[in-house]
Amino acid sequence: PQRGRPEISCSAAGVEESRIVSPEGSSEQAARPRSMISSKLDWLGHYTDIIPDAFTIEGVNYQPRSATVSGALILRLLEQQGQKFIDEEVSCALCASIPGGASMTVSIQPKERLAVERRNVYATVAAKLARTVSGKVSIEVDPRLSDDANKIVQEVRELAKVLSDCGTDVRDKILFKIPGTWEGILAAKMITLQEEFSCQVTHVYSMAQATTAAEAGVAVIQPYVGRVNDWYKMNPGKVPRELGPANHGVRLVQKIYNYLRKYDLPTKLMAASIRTVEDAVNLSGIDYMVLSPNLIKTLAALPGNFEAPALSSESARNANFTPQELRGYVLGDCAEELLKESIKSASENIEKVEDFLSNTAIGNM
Repeated sequence: PQRGRPEISCSAAGVEESRIVSPEGSSEQAARPRSMISSKLDWLGHYTDIIPDAFTIEGVNYQPRSATVSGALILRLLEQQGQKFIDEEVSCALCASIPGGASMTVSIQPKERLAVERRNVYATVAAKLARTVSGKVSIEVDPRLSDDANKIVQEVRELAKVLSDCGTDVRDKILFKIPGTWEGILAAKMITLQEEFSCQVTHVYSMAQATTAAEAGVAVIQPYVGRVNDWYKMNPGKVPRELGPANHGVRLVQKIYNYLRKYDLPTKLMAASIRTVEDAVNLSGIDYMVLSPNLIKTLAALPGNFEAPALSSESARNANFTPQELRGYVLGDCAEELLKESIKSASENIEKVEDFLSNTAIGNM
């Protein structure tokens, strides 16, 4: 059974971003000349930081302002770049993980050594991205720790040390991506208050998770549009009335955005699992949007025009919420199931990365 939602009453901590949003909800970049909008991607980028779900995007002249690092990304890099990625990123990271040379195998157990190597690979990639984007880079925290707040905090401290050793300003450039379990949200609160690091609560599928994370003062909340849509298509009898008759994932993200802006909370919102141009347009104005390379290419090929975004602080002021939405203590079947599935999938990716590291020459020392 799902544990009860923790009581979190701290005020949200603000986070400086490279893109500054005015009280009216439009970004400073929206003030650029209309003639600069040559595509739908240009238009969307005026209002939203677009984060590619990839290391590079071939065939598109687009420079993202933010980036993300996860087990899934590392596996794609290994698949796409092969030996080049191993030589340039993995080997360097593995060597850095063994400051004492082969003697490390005596003092550190194989499982612990793999954890050290994985952190170094993640940090190496994140540090490289941090040097190329003007905004922040989110880095995945081991999802296998999602039910233990203290272990999550310790893992973040270890990652922060490695990132700092790579020359990255952790407080200025990094978001620690933590699963949206109750323990994960509690850990994010502890990290925000005690370490003054920025946290991103991910795998969010309900208003209960979103409101609790916002009250915890996290920097970013990350819901998943497509996954929510899929679940409710498979379970049409369980759609909450407040999510309307269709496109439930978009509707959930819109409601979270309106909640954050209506109550002037500084927590930002990052939508992921966006699969169509229509969904991207319906969420224009959101703080961040994670898009696949194919969707970015599609948007870049569509003509752009100057129009207002779908989401804004002004429109959020008129939003209404039920008491249950504002102070819900139950995740609901959708969030319960998707949270479990997402953590399982992310954990499997981590284990695949570690399996690869264990089969390298250094991993077998």
